[in-house]
Amino acid sequence: MSLEPLRRFVQAASLAVNACGATEPPLQLLAWQLRTLLAQDDWLPAELARPRQGCSTYLLYADPVDRFSVVSYVTAPGFRSPVHDTGVWSVFGMLRGEHRLRLHDRAPDGRPAAADEVLRLRPGEVLPPEPGRMPMFQIDNPHADAPGVGIHVYGGVLAGLQSLGFDEHGEAHAHVFSYANSWIPNLWSRRHGPRPDEAGAPPTWRALPHGT
Repeated sequence: MSLEPLRRFVQAASLAVNACGATEPPLQLLAWQLRTLLAQDDWLPAELARPRQGCSTYLLYADPVDRFSVVSYVTAPGFRSPVHDTGVWSVFGMLRGEHRLRLHDRAPDGRPAAADEVLRLRPGEVLPPEPGRMPMFQIDNPHADAPGVGIHVYGGVLAGLQSLGFDEHGEAHAHVFSYANSWIPNLWSRRHGPRPDEAGAPPTWRALPHGT
């Protein structure tokens, strides 16, 4: 396993955001760069591709000044998220399995309008971004026997941000984003050793700050 594909993606995404600015992100360019990352399937550590309690969001990279972040979004077979949004721009791609996305615009009362798009993402595919649009969305794993592993890029670091999620009856519930991992890949190490496990991350990994 080599983290080199992820490192190259982070470098390219950083250059793109530097050139265009975080407030007007180069979404089409980031989508193209994400497709390049998804063309390889051997770079994501197994510990960051396991669903826990339905789904898990693992932080893979956080920009030092919160302009963007990269996560793996892992769902268990049959999992369905509530309708929600993040309040920041996003680019969604698929590494393994399949995710079905229902996109909702926001109604005048703040609730999700009826889904106007239902899209399926399969390995290597990226949801075509729409500049200026930040829909509410619902993600589900239509497979009964395989997890889904998405790679998402967000216009900020989500941990600690509060959002509203809506259940199937349209009732709103507060949701605070968090990450399932306590350590993240050290993309600038050139060591190649055995795959790490959660009991003891080797020097090629660095710990997240306590409480993140």
